[in-house]
Amino acid sequence: MKSMQRILIITLIAFMSAGVNAQVSESGIKGGLNLSNMSTDGSSDDNLRAGFHFGVFNKVEFTDQFAVQPELLYSTKGLVMNYDDEAFADGESKFNINYLDLPVKLVFNLSEDFSFEVGPYVSYLLSSNIETDAEVLDYFEINDNDQIDRDNFNLWSYGLTGGLGFELNQMVFGFNYQMGLAPVAKDDTDAEAMLGDAKNNVIQLYAGIKF
Repeated sequence: MKSMQRILIITLIAFMSAGVNAQVSESGIKGGLNLSNMSTDGSSDDNLRAGFHFGVFNKVEFTDQFAVQPELLYSTKGLVMNYDDEAFADGESKFNINYLDLPVKLVFNLSEDFSFEVGPYVSYLLSSNIETDAEVLDYFEINDNDQIDRDNFNLWSYGLTGGLGFELNQMVFGFNYQMGLAPVAKDDTDAEAMLGDAKNNVIQLYAGIKF
């Protein structure tokens, strides 16, 4: 895993420095909705956690058809565990796991204002907590917000991202799908007992503006 992280980081640095030889470089800000989940047993669309992402990007164009776009984003991820089907409990727990994402997208311009984007990303864990709102035996209520020690989680994560982008003058719009390739929880921790070898999966809808 460490060798994969080194390869990805070196690739990211190389792409970001490649703008020196590029014809056009455009920077901007972007942000939008995250719908996140984890690849756990029994996960479904009901486990989606709504969150957000925001940050900056730099699109470096090499030809009219090809560009490279590194980004730096604050991104909230996690999942929702529902207890509605449990015999004695009714409610949910939200796993809130927040990262600093560094994706590098290869951008293939399909037309002047429409593109396909794909590439790797690495993430650094910033914070985590669990929010529980449940009722037990139709009587006892549990409302809790617990900090989870970051030692329970792998600080670095990585994966692949892909999606479509649209441009309207200085505005940009689009959606991405992030597929995590690294387990969220460390081995032999409380987090692993709850999540197993779950990996982050995120649907992102965004809007932004170029400078």
